[in-house]
Amino acid sequence: MGLGTTTLAVTLVGLGHTSAGRPVLEAVTRMAHGGCPFGYDKPLSPAQRERAASDFAANHRGPQRAASRPALGFQLDRTTRADVIAQLGKQGITCAADKGYSDLTCNGVPSSALGGETAYAPPRNLWFTFGSKQQLLSVIALSHAPQPQPISDAFVATRIAIDQRAGAVSTVQGDADAHALAGGLLRQASAEFRFRDYYARERATNLGKDFMLTEEYRSLVD
Repeated sequence: MGLGTTTLAVTLVGLGHTSAGRPVLEAVTRMAHGGCPFGYDKPLSPAQRERAASDFAANHRGPQRAASRPALGFQLDRTTRADVIAQLGKQGITCAADKGYSDLTCNGVPSSALGGETAYAPPRNLWFTFGSKQQLLSVIALSHAPQPQPISDAFVATRIAIDQRAGAVSTVQGDADAHALAGGLLRQASAEFRFRDYYARERATNLGKDFMLTEEYRSLVD
């Protein structure tokens, strides 16, 4: 793992041992579809990822289909690995194969390189997983800022955009206001969207040394 990934791993391990921090670790764990979130377990094959995605869908599916399935400008079940590499490559961003966290990792991706909902969000690290036909199953995004306001703004804008495009939010917890996030270590806000064919979740978290926005977008297979 690279230095940045190692630092994140250590941070998440510490968070994972607190009740407030477990949801942050959970998002990264789900990125690996139930495997070790730090890549120490055996990598999953595309077929295994599809089966794991099906299991995830069974436990997180909502009653209605989403009006649309926003995923930072990528198309779930249609965008391929080659598409991601080509799209981000045009912006000078190099992606690397990942044998642990995901299938493909792209670091330091500015919002201008994406078609997503938060044009002013800090640069993201993106983790992609693909199925047996190289179709996009999920994308996880992490972005950091030294102050809470950019993370708060991005959280609110993302929640509003998904709510307008996909449908009403299912669950909201915590307070995403910048002052609330700055109130102490592990202060957190989250919003979860559950549909029959789509799942999204975002979290804004005070990590102590900085603030983090976690975005999670998944296709829920039938």
